[in-house]
Amino acid sequence: MKKLNTLSMAAGLLLGAAAAQAQVGVLQGTVTGVKAGTVLPVFKGDAKVADIKVEEGGKFSVPLATGVYTVNCPNGKVAKVAALNGAATISINCQ
Repeated sequence: MKKLNTLSMAAGLLLGAAAAQAQVGVLQGTVTGVKAGTVLPVFKGDAKVADIKVEEGGKFSVPLATGVYTVNCPNGKVAKVAALNGAATISINCQ
């Protein structure tokens, strides 16, 4: 009986750990109004969580946990974006 309880507890801990893991997706797309090489900070609340590095043609790709974020443009404009489970393609307008 003690062995069964130990196995049940171990299974419960494993399931709980799997459910607690953050779901990670990829936010990809284009940014207009900035030059290639520009770095845009990504915030969740007040915490900076990532940087978007703009490539040629305005393209970018950044892994983010599922959630809603804000991206700060160099001109002061703020864009809200949502990262989903898997890949999400968006456009950010910094003009």
